[in-house]
Amino acid sequence: MNAAARARILIVDDEPSQRRGLARALVRDFEVLTAEDGPAALGLLATTHVDAVLLDLAMPRMSGAEVLDRIRSAHPDLEVVVMAGHGELDAAIAAVRAGAFAFVTRPLDPEAAAAIALERAVERRRLLARARALEERVSLHEQLGEVIASSAAMQEAYRKAIGVSALDAPVLLSGEPGTGKELLARAVHRRGPRAERPFVAVDCSALPEARVEDELFGQDREAPPDGRAGAGLIEAADQGTLFLEEVSALPLAAQARLLRVLTHGEIARAGGGEPRRSDARVIASTSVDLRERVASGRFREDLYYRLGVILIELPPLRRRREDIALLASHFLRRCALRHGRDVTRIGPEAARLLREHAWPGNARELASAIEHAVISARGEAILPADLPSSVSGRPEPERRPPRDAVVLPAEICELPYAAAKERAVDAFEQIYLGRVLQRAGNNLSEAARRAGMDRSNFRRLKKKVESRGNEGQDGSGSGGEDAA
Repeated sequence: MNAAARARILIVDDEPSQRRGLARALVRDFEVLTAEDGPAALGLLATTHVDAVLLDLAMPRMSGAEVLDRIRSAHPDLEVVVMAGHGELDAAIAAVRAGAFAFVTRPLDPEAAAAIALERAVERRRLLARARALEERVSLHEQLGEVIASSAAMQEAYRKAIGVSALDAPVLLSGEPGTGKELLARAVHRRGPRAERPFVAVDCSALPEARVEDELFGQDREAPPDGRAGAGLIEAADQGTLFLEEVSALPLAAQARLLRVLTHGEIARAGGGEPRRSDARVIASTSVDLRERVASGRFREDLYYRLGVILIELPPLRRRREDIALLASHFLRRCALRHGRDVTRIGPEAARLLREHAWPGNARELASAIEHAVISARGEAILPADLPSSVSGRPEPERRPPRDAVVLPAEICELPYAAAKERAVDAFEQIYLGRVLQRAGNNLSEAARRAGMDRSNFRRLKKKVESRGNEGQDGSGSGGEDAA
């Protein structure tokens, strides 16, 4: 009864002895309130918090069905367990259809049955309340365009980033891939004075090395009179924000030119020409240790210090497990909407597996796992079987072809259709007859029976297959006369 420990329940029963007996039995596990009829119960519920109601259906002043209807209207989150005699089973079933959580019957050990039903009702209410609170928090984060997190470490990183959003100083975000560095960069941009200006994101690791400088800084060759056609990404972010993802991937020459942009606010395009002014706020990210890159000569020390004026580290998901439920709920809503699936929640066992997984790919891996589960789910809840095997621990089903599968030689596709089909049929017949004969112990009659053919037709088919040479063998001994 731990889940329902000290939850407050209300017993509604017009029989004083029944009411007192139930209260004595249930007070060991619950805080118990009682009401002698429907009006008294409704009056009590109007002023007092209750976690679950145990309601007798057979009451004279106001029927249990009417009380249930009034409770469902005024307190839709409150779970109600109804009590009914054996002659009232139809009414009890109707009550469950009308919204009651469950019913228990009298006189068969009503206290024990009621205690179990109430425990489950209280736990259901608490689970639904937690789910609603989670959805509200996710919805609020989504409306504000904020990073979805409740952990102290991530909240501290978020507060630090938002605290400098109004400044022009560069920001360096450090963290493993998938920890939400770009999301945080976008949050800084939205909260700052440049929110209405462009946010230009570029993955430095995806830029071809030969084109990095032209892409970032632009080029003046054959530029039109307005001078903008040769503009690079830095100019495109003018008066806005430039997000340099994986800045460690920049070649040393590009690092030198980026340092000049950060230090002097000047862009020197390739091909000569006058330097252009730059007013882009730079936010960079890295998933590697830039200090190690500096020590090995692969990253400029002066650029590291210039980028790292404000250094913010984002912790991996395995170090902030309290964020997993929030993120999973967010991804669930997004994926269900995208794929048109009626999946609304994550089952308890699936939620446990999500909490316990190490998430080496961080939030990006979690998003992929939830999308897999939403697509795989057969009901409204995600179950363990819906999760990828890397999370659920269940092995993937083998996708090998069966041992007897016909493997067509590659050259068969070079043949005309009719010839290719004939070759495929020949291969099938050879393998099929060989396996049927083997399973029949080389008994021709038994093999024919297994193949659904009469003995003479099977024998003719066997001779036809053997006449093809069977790759140089004459087929003798592969199953002659009946073994009997």
